Parts: sequence; C-alpha cells; structure tokens
Amino acid sequence: MKKLIPFLVLLAGATVAMAQGTVNFANSVTFATTADRLVRNPDGTPATGSLTTDPPTLVAQLWYGANAGSLTAHTAAPARFRPGSTGLWLGGPRTLTGFAPGTTLTLEVRAWDMRTGATWDVAGIHGESGPFTYTIPLDPLSPPAAYFMEGMRGFTLVPEPSVIGLGLIGIGALFMLRRRK
Repeated sequence: MKKLIPFLVLLAGATVAMAQGTVNFANSVTFATTADRLVRNPDGTPATGSLTTDPPTLVAQLWYGANAGSLTAHTAAPARFRPGSTGLWLGGPRTLTGFAPGTTLTLEVRAWDMRTGATWDVAGIHGESGPFTYTIPLDPLSPPAAYFMEGMRGFTLVPEPSVIGLGLIGIGALFMLRRRK
C-alpha cells in the first residue's frame, strides 16, 4: 500500500503532463452563439459535397497553432462536405498535439474543391475562415459544447484566376498600350 499511493500520484501527474487538448471540428453542431458558419460557393449558395466520389469534391481541413503566424495543418484527413445544399462538413474530434488543456490557441478552417487541386495550396477553388481563438477546456468531463469552435465564422470559396486567363488579360493590356502610341 505504501508503494501504491506514490505510484498513483506519479501516474496521475504524468497523465496530466501528457494530456493533449481536443476540439470538435464540425460546423453542424448547435452553437451557443448565433452566427453564419456555413461554407459557401462563389455564387453564394451553400457548398455541397458527395460521399460517393473518390476523391471527394469538397473538403475542409483544420489548421492550428500558438498564433496566426504559426498555423499548421492537422494530420487527420480532410473532412468531406455533406451531400445536398448544406454548407456543412462531416467533421469530428481532433487532437491538438502539443497543446494542453487550458491553453488558448489559434484555429483556422480551410476548405477547397479537390477537383481543382489535391491540397489547399494548389486548389483552384478554395477559401478560409480566418484565424479565431479557441481555449481547450480544462476539465476532461466538460460538456460537449465546450469543445465547439464558437469563434469560427462562415466563408466563401473563391476561384483562383487561371494562368491562361491572366495571360490573356496581359496580352490584351499590351495591345491596348500599343494602340495608344
């Protein structure tokens, strides 16, 4: 018994020291605050996905870090968007590696159309929520709502101009300048 108590105290301390924070990476939950958290297409309609296509058409990825300048992509696979006209993705819990309960960090949601590129960086149609803060709940028995991304706001996917389109604009500008002389 004398050895068991110190062992349990050390075990509890190690568990707290190794604890990682989590967040519910979803915009389809019932938030405490009212705000638009939908992802929209360039025309303003809610973004839709497909569960039958592989790769999926639209996906969302969680980025996180100590501040807006240190954001990195979460290692979990990007979440697929729900089929139908919803603007919601099928997310779930994400472990925030390197951040303990009680820590306030910066999160950002990035979404893209995988038909235009496999990653957010190269996709021709993509968008981002903008950075927002999130405080990891201290108590692991906190209610589920404590893990929601309350600070996240909806955003619109934006098509990037193609190289050909930009080239045509440049050539047109050269012709306009030449006609002036």
